[in-house]
Amino acid sequence: MKLSIPLAAALCLLAQSAIAQTDLTAISLSARAYEQVTSWQERGFRPAGLSEVVRVPGHILLDVRAVLDGPWSDTIERAQAGSRDIRLVLPDGRELEPEGGYQYWGQLGLIPRTISARRPRDFPEADADIHWNGLFLVPEGVTQATLTIASDDIRFSGVVSVPKTSTPETAASFARFEPQGIRRFRVAELQDGNGAGAVPSTITALPGTVLAEIEVQVTGVAGNNADGDDRFNWSTSDFRLTDPQGQTLPLIGERFIRRVLDSQFNGVDIGDSAERTMLWLVPEGLTEARLVFGETEVATVALASAAITETD
Repeated sequence: MKLSIPLAAALCLLAQSAIAQTDLTAISLSARAYEQVTSWQERGFRPAGLSEVVRVPGHILLDVRAVLDGPWSDTIERAQAGSRDIRLVLPDGRELEPEGGYQYWGQLGLIPRTISARRPRDFPEADADIHWNGLFLVPEGVTQATLTIASDDIRFSGVVSVPKTSTPETAASFARFEPQGIRRFRVAELQDGNGAGAVPSTITALPGTVLAEIEVQVTGVAGNNADGDDRFNWSTSDFRLTDPQGQTLPLIGERFIRRVLDSQFNGVDIGDSAERTMLWLVPEGLTEARLVFGETEVATVALASAAITETD
């Protein structure tokens, strides 16, 4: 039978696509199971400090983590897969899509993660593994499933054992937090720019309150990057300050030169430390507060140790 030119071309493209698909092998493939987990999806935009908890009756939350060997060669320089290319296949054949994942361990986002990796620039001297993780809603009673990845670029299949449920790791477990200095004042004097073009401004505490400036030393204990980078990263909004009863106090922001920014992205190498200074609005008579990172209390702050001044 003679094929038409358009049909022959289409079949040729399909054959080329199949040939271009690269098989991946797992360096590690593991899972953790939770009854519930805290979502950080909108956490930075909720100053009240209330937690959003994910829990689905009749299901467990399966946190699947894969480290795949990079398939790099002279002809393979990228590996990509969309979240819809990734499935968890149950023994009865049902296919589950990921509901979310972690960019930073302990900080769940309800946006499924994709795979987008490139061959190192100094290949073959350097190698680069592919890291992926995803959270699946799995019916209770399932003991194993198969993680499959099938995109135009790559394919993978591996069996995942479903463990007993445990408590999710906390975002604060990857670092140590120590208050280094405390100041209290009524007015923060700020400045944007330098020299003749500098623009001054002020932030004034409300009646009955003062501005509490707290310098916090952050020491990296373990890497919290889901892509394997050996650093601890955080944002200003990951911190909260509460009174002894747990009431969240308003965060003003983080010091940056002569400004106070609402939030900054920070990072430190494991074993190293960095100091960051943040301002909160606190009742004038409050003598002690609790410093919280994520959902975990990490330090007690003796506010009364700092005399109240008019300006900073």
